[in-house]
Amino acid sequence: MEAIVLAAGKGTRMCSELPKVLHPVFGKPVLGLVLETLAAAGIKSPHAVIGYKAEEVRSFLKPYGAVAVLQREQKGTGHAVLMAKAALKTAQGPVLICPGDMPLVKAETLKEFFAAHQKSKAHVSVLSCESEDPRGYGRIVREDGRFASIREELDATPEERAITEINTGVYLFDKKVLFEGLEKIGKDNQKGEYYLTDTIEILRREGYCVEAFPLAGAEEGQGINSQKDLATVTKKINEREIAKHQVKGVTFMAPDQTFVAPGVKIGQGTTVYPWCYIESGVEIGARCEIGPFAKLRKGSVVGDGSVVGSFVEVNRTQIGKKVLAKHLAYLGDAVIGDGSNIGAGTVTANFDGKKKHQTAIGKNVKVGSNTVFVAPVRVPDGVTTGAGSVVLPSTKIKKGDVVVGVPARPTSKKKR
Repeated sequence: MEAIVLAAGKGTRMCSELPKVLHPVFGKPVLGLVLETLAAAGIKSPHAVIGYKAEEVRSFLKPYGAVAVLQREQKGTGHAVLMAKAALKTAQGPVLICPGDMPLVKAETLKEFFAAHQKSKAHVSVLSCESEDPRGYGRIVREDGRFASIREELDATPEERAITEINTGVYLFDKKVLFEGLEKIGKDNQKGEYYLTDTIEILRREGYCVEAFPLAGAEEGQGINSQKDLATVTKKINEREIAKHQVKGVTFMAPDQTFVAPGVKIGQGTTVYPWCYIESGVEIGARCEIGPFAKLRKGSVVGDGSVVGSFVEVNRTQIGKKVLAKHLAYLGDAVIGDGSNIGAGTVTANFDGKKKHQTAIGKNVKVGSNTVFVAPVRVPDGVTTGAGSVVLPSTKIKKGDVVVGVPARPTSKKKR
């Protein structure tokens, strides 16, 4: 299976200088989500047709194993696919074509589409879906129940515009038939572009088998053409991720006011309160409490039974078991041992202007309110810091010490 991802357009309606496919959803470009879906469906080295700000898009492709194909002039989807002809010279199997701005299509749907295409022995298959609001999408035209053509909305008749089965923009072509059809399309349409969709009607008239399979859910056909579309897609992805965690025993007090990126792990029995933002790659243990108003950033791990409370930001930090960080703290580049208590206003000052440094806090440490750890700092087990303490790298601390002051120093038992 070969694949062509269409990622050359600017996305004029986005009103942005950033290429449309590089707009982020939960910190990851839309194109990245599409490529991840293809990989999950078994396609490891797709060809991405790039054009607008090509070098920006090209530099993004390498980690995904995608191969760039340049479309110097954007003359439509048919022209874009034709640019990949040389790259597919040795391809043997069918060719999947999909948009680079449609991240809601599921890998399971693609697998089902592949199976239906093979079973039907079609030369061309189109993935379609039913939509209550088909405006803006190409319509699937059927004659006597059989798939006949795709009509773009600008060129459709009033009767065709009333059709609710729409084209998702995902196709499977026999390679030979694909490029035969592309050589015969014109640009006699409202946009003056070469439409890939025009190959369907041409190939059908020549006796090739064409099929349309309404396998996708309505939301899977949602493309991104505007900032409003981007927000809609982000919301749908968030809803999917929260639903995945709910079936595994995670409680969300207000799902509509909680944001969970793909790639997050949350243990059973954990409760997430409103207005939390959890980035991809975060791992949260069982029976934890998160939020409200907490932000957990990539690279962070929270151990079983811990609390990350109101207005606490955790960044690249390893939090042990039964740690309490209930209020108003920044924990960046830190390692916090089991059973420690992080007082309100605690800050790990991890950046010296050039490099990030680690704060290592031992087990059962009691951190007083408004303590600042100027990293790199190591705090042994059982230490207590007084309110307002500033712990420097040079501060000498032993296990069980009480340290106070600016800069912090150990106090004797008598002075305590």
